Amino acid sequence: MTKIRSFFASAIAIALTVSLGVTASSAAEGASPLSGRPGGAGKPVIMVKIDNVSRARPHTNISKADIVYVEQVEGGLTRIAALYNSSFPKKVGPVRSARISDLEILEQFDKPGFAYSGANKALLKTIAKAPLVRLGPGLNGVKYSRDKSRRIPHNLMLDLSATVKKAKGIGAVKDIGLIFSQTAPAGGKKTTTFRAKWPASSVSGKWNGKGWAISLDNRAQKDKATGKAVVAQTVVVQLITQTLSGQGDKFGGRTPKIKTIGSGKAFILRDGKRYDAQWSRPTGASGTSFTINGEIVPFDVGQAWFLLVPNKGKGKYSFK
Repeated sequence: MTKIRSFFASAIAIALTVSLGVTASSAAEGASPLSGRPGGAGKPVIMVKIDNVSRARPHTNISKADIVYVEQVEGGLTRIAALYNSSFPKKVGPVRSARISDLEILEQFDKPGFAYSGANKALLKTIAKAPLVRLGPGLNGVKYSRDKSRRIPHNLMLDLSATVKKAKGIGAVKDIGLIFSQTAPAGGKKTTTFRAKWPASSVSGKWNGKGWAISLDNRAQKDKATGKAVVAQTVVVQLITQTLSGQGDKFGGRTPKIKTIGSGKAFILRDGKRYDAQWSRPTGASGTSFTINGEIVPFDVGQAWFLLVPNKGKGKYSFK
């Protein structure tokens, strides 16, 4: 058997999914169901909330995350929710506070770990009742430190490796319905660049022949841990419903609430192509399927970025 099953084998798995009502994954045996990278099966999944303003960059070990979500927060800025499963680096960050939308993303897992640096009082109470393992400072043996080369509050770093070893009760990662193939599916539109924009933040990227080189606010990104470019194998521009949560920050900012349960349009970018798809997540416990004419679209093996873009208004995303 090859390292990653062929697209033909994936199609068979999809057919079985339809007939048997089960979730298929084309990740090789032992690989992460979040990225297809080797070594993730049976291991914990940890969401780390990462700062995403200019003073917090470059990020440390963001390239080691299997999935990177970008979500809008107060003032039209964005924050990152990075999911780690196949690798747990010694240093990740800078870590920032949680938001209500994180909990809906985490519902698809069984007792995931959640690393964050705080939250508003109402949200802290909600997090305490949620079916997850809290990995905030001072909780469950979590290891944090300050990066003296950065300014507070943009310098809180998490020792994810030590945290995973000490924290108890974190569940094993679930298959959330993604399939992977190193062979791109047929069709798609040739695409060399993309851009997703929020009121005060943007994510863009350029196909470099091997992946999508990521830029944040028009600046190409390098991982501080390696000095190498941040490159995603798959990028998903997912159009979602966004409302106000009724919560806010200490400066009076109003916190958006992002709905990742439901359905809508999505644009899947891989191998220098764009696939116009539909996404569906029926319940909080289920994963999200990405389909074209009812068939699941395979992601490339490697890191995937999910850009959660509000579906109201125009000019929020573009492709060339």
